[in-house]
Amino acid sequence: MANVPISRRNLAIALSCVAFPGLALADQQQPPPVTTAPTRVLDSARRLTVQVFLNDQGPFSFLVDTGANASVISSALASQLSLPAGKEVNLHGIAGVQVVGTVTIDRVRVGRRERRDLVLSVLPDRHLSAPGILGMDWLGSQGLTLDVAGRQMHVGASLPKTDEYSVSVPAKIQRSGLSLIEALAGGVRTLCFLDTGSTTTVGNQALMDAAVRKREITSDWADLQLVSLTGQTLAGRLAALKRLRFGSIALVNLPVVFGPVHTFDYWGISDRPALLLGMDVLSIFQTVSLDYRRGAVHFQLSSTTVDRGAATS
Repeated sequence: MANVPISRRNLAIALSCVAFPGLALADQQQPPPVTTAPTRVLDSARRLTVQVFLNDQGPFSFLVDTGANASVISSALASQLSLPAGKEVNLHGIAGVQVVGTVTIDRVRVGRRERRDLVLSVLPDRHLSAPGILGMDWLGSQGLTLDVAGRQMHVGASLPKTDEYSVSVPAKIQRSGLSLIEALAGGVRTLCFLDTGSTTTVGNQALMDAAVRKREITSDWADLQLVSLTGQTLAGRLAALKRLRFGSIALVNLPVVFGPVHTFDYWGISDRPALLLGMDVLSIFQTVSLDYRRGAVHFQLSSTTVDRGAATS
């Protein structure tokens, strides 16, 4: 058993493409519907990034995080743009709550999509791997397609056509924009939500306890120390979940970081088995589409994906 101190910046190196950036969660007003189709690309850790113009300056490469309902800017960029400090807010991350400062951006533009008067939390640069993060307060409740094969992401665009490799899974769309799907993790009924800001999949304590009882976890564990965007730390354990099924899709031997992650408390799902599905899962599909209008998530596999482990039945 290893005991490894891990930060969100070096976790990918230490665990061979397993990383967990902290989530930024705060209460923000939802934006009005705007239908455009800006494009994003995947960074080296396969997280979504976008070229952002702030008050007509930039572009700056921000991460896009469907698991966060609050957007974030680095303190260095906020200072560079001479943004006046706003009120303090409670920011919820993987390890707890912390009071942070905010700034208000008059215009946040990506392609043709523009938001006005967007409030961003300000965090120190040392725990960020980008100048900022755009969360659900910017994305809103528009249709969203992650095109892994094309290394792009589209908001408000037409959803891709379904074919023999497409699987649709019913989703519960929360008011915040969070998309929840039902799954079976090692035979345990589990609530999952999709998070493009995390490069690994994370399970809560309730799921770990249930999976251990059912012997659905490998016997090899690695103890980790996770560091959130705010610098707070959390003890976690890395193991492989023998099987994860959602809809007709089945994944086997899936690496999962388990722990008392505050994110699950924030979303009110700590008392039942739950998983945060990161880019390690999402990136095995050709496309992943969040269909807010129909209340579904559409997964499109390629024939090679099916062959190498994402089986359908």
